[in-house]
Amino acid sequence: MKCLVLAGGRGERLWPLSRKNFPKQFIKVQKNHSIFQETIARNIVYCDEFIIVTNYEYRSIIANQMEVFQGVLYRCVYEEQPRNTTAAIVLSCLSLQPSEYVFVVAADHLIDVADCNGLSYKTSILKAKEYATEGRIVLFGKRAEEIVDRFGYITADQFYEKPGRRIIKELSLRTDVFQNLGMMLFQNGVFLHELNRIEPMLYDQSKIAYGKRKAVLDGVLYQAKVQELLTPISIEKSVIEKTDKLYSIEIGFGWNDVGSLEDLSKTGYQSDGIAIQNESANTVLLNLSPRQAVVVNDLDNILVVNTSDAVYIGRRGKSHLLKQIIHDNPEIGAFTDEGTTFYRSWGYYEQLIEEKNYRIRKVFLLPGKTIYEHRHEERKENWTVVQGTVLITLDGESKTYYSSDNIDIPPGIAHRISNVGEQLAMFIETAVGNVLHGGDTLSNSFGNVTETDLGLQLDSMIKLSPAFKDYLWGGTKLRDVYGKLCDFDVIAESWELSAHPAGNSVVVSGRHKGLSFSKYLEIVGKQVLGWKCAALQAFPLLIKFIDAKHNLSVQVHPNDDYALENENEYGKNEMWYVIDSEPGSGLYVGFNRDVTKNEVKKRIADNTIMDILNFCPTKPGDVFFIPAGTVHAIGAGNLICEIQQSSNCTYRLYDYGRCDKFCNPRELHLQKALDVLNYKAYEPIELEETDGKIRCKYFEVSIVDVYEEKKIHLTDDSFYSVTCIKGEGKIQIDEDVIISEGDTFFIPATDNTMVIKGKCSLIISRV
Repeated sequence: MKCLVLAGGRGERLWPLSRKNFPKQFIKVQKNHSIFQETIARNIVYCDEFIIVTNYEYRSIIANQMEVFQGVLYRCVYEEQPRNTTAAIVLSCLSLQPSEYVFVVAADHLIDVADCNGLSYKTSILKAKEYATEGRIVLFGKRAEEIVDRFGYITADQFYEKPGRRIIKELSLRTDVFQNLGMMLFQNGVFLHELNRIEPMLYDQSKIAYGKRKAVLDGVLYQAKVQELLTPISIEKSVIEKTDKLYSIEIGFGWNDVGSLEDLSKTGYQSDGIAIQNESANTVLLNLSPRQAVVVNDLDNILVVNTSDAVYIGRRGKSHLLKQIIHDNPEIGAFTDEGTTFYRSWGYYEQLIEEKNYRIRKVFLLPGKTIYEHRHEERKENWTVVQGTVLITLDGESKTYYSSDNIDIPPGIAHRISNVGEQLAMFIETAVGNVLHGGDTLSNSFGNVTETDLGLQLDSMIKLSPAFKDYLWGGTKLRDVYGKLCDFDVIAESWELSAHPAGNSVVVSGRHKGLSFSKYLEIVGKQVLGWKCAALQAFPLLIKFIDAKHNLSVQVHPNDDYALENENEYGKNEMWYVIDSEPGSGLYVGFNRDVTKNEVKKRIADNTIMDILNFCPTKPGDVFFIPAGTVHAIGAGNLICEIQQSSNCTYRLYDYGRCDKFCNPRELHLQKALDVLNYKAYEPIELEETDGKIRCKYFEVSIVDVYEEKKIHLTDDSFYSVTCIKGEGKIQIDEDVIISEGDTFFIPATDNTMVIKGKCSLIISRV
């Protein structure tokens, strides 16, 4: 199940704790962690991945706050111009498989799982998932104590979103009213089908926007010009009020919305500095400045919040006026927009002092991160290391520094600092000169600094977990035979080695555990791929298992030229290794005679296309190479390992008239397919084979059977992928790892020897 976390709110209601650049969901109100972090921690046991929807401005905050969760898989959906919750939820769901369960939560709600009077948090989620399995969109609600216009409400027969006075009066007379908590759980295909049925225009807008998404390191970005295509509307107004699939469950756990400073009394928030109250009743005092003392004497019913740069004092119950106060007093804008802590991709810094001609900062640098090479023309700096181990490069010379070491940085000299230790590094930066207007100048050699660049020790191999696909032709062999952990009804494909945006494998071993494979490669550097891959724009291979319970569609893949021009990715040449084949099974590969474009179009229209396809019976161990442009279809009853170019370009010509479970016909791509087809009769490709290695232009594959022990020499011109298709063994390079049926390991390029012990069959791939 995926947990979709809505974390895009701004920072005005809890000022001065929150700011526009640091909103309430990220402030540490829960015993030295944020509500956002508590939301993640609470749902780790129920979800295998988090999808975090937030403003692009908050990307560094998210990265920093997720650092505490080792091994937790997440990706972000960034918005430059948020368009309410329908857009946030739908754009996230469009990236998921129809069978996926989605649990939508807000990042700014307080939940007390221990305070339980009825259904517990765990039981509520499990019950909701049961109803979602039956095709319901499940809301979580609590019995309404008071009807107000801030929330939505659920009755036995209707949903009311932020009701007006008349509805509030009517609902106040009823006893069966539940407050909507902004949490919902559904099966992705059901939800998207309901949106398309109820609001087809919104669905079409979302599909168009989804097609214009921009890939970034840890997710996708929707730029403002793309989001302008979307109608801004809440999910309650677009779907929840109109669907007939709604179901609600009454929760028994504690729930609160942190919507005002008064709500902080529910959080256990503690002062960092000295806070003294004397003869003051019903007064809340929070002092977040360790270097200041705050004393409240003989004042009742007030709220005091002190930070290092701003103080709020007001009567309790009146903080809701803050938003208007901020709007009416633009002179405090510098204090409402930003605080004294600033987050960056490499960590964060606290502004201790800033005057016209000097500045002092406390800088925190995450492990493996780098502040890129830059220089200052109008100021000099001094760095003093307080904790950790850092590598500082000054004017091209690098040196390691430890606690209490310091270095002077003259004006105009290029410098860079990297955390090469395993813990958070901290240093004090003192700058003298033009600190207000003397901007940084990036070096001409500016670029990403990877762990390989820093000389950090990398794992000799990493185990990967696949991305799953639930196409309607799939079966259950990948779960039954290989033990793949996926709760889809069918598992059509498992993408074992993939850095493709349409389905990333996940690192499940070593110190990078929990990272997507593409993020792992970004962090460790392209050097791990070997020099053969140096000129490539993307990771070159995709290896998958395919379980065809039914025939796949008749399809074709484009070559590199066509795909790069029309799809902005590589084409797709592929090799199939038949792992298992039921009696009578086979593959359709190429045409059985020369044909024309018009004949193909006609036969698709009259359902006779299969008559002109070349049928090849299959047996375990068969190998087929499918060049781009070759029409093909995997027949029912085959279990296949596919090694291919890293591409998701598939053009369907024919799909037997099949529909999904919502009676929607599968999309065809007839014109593009006709553009790229090879209309000549199929002639099997003779692959180059030497020393048991099968080679083509794009990859090299070895089928290795191990009975006791086998040694394989590895070269540093390419990475290696090892996939076990049968048996169990042990792989040794610098360490021993167990490999079992269905496992895949990635081995960085190295000049070494791999020793394999046991009884197993492996597919070893490289470029």
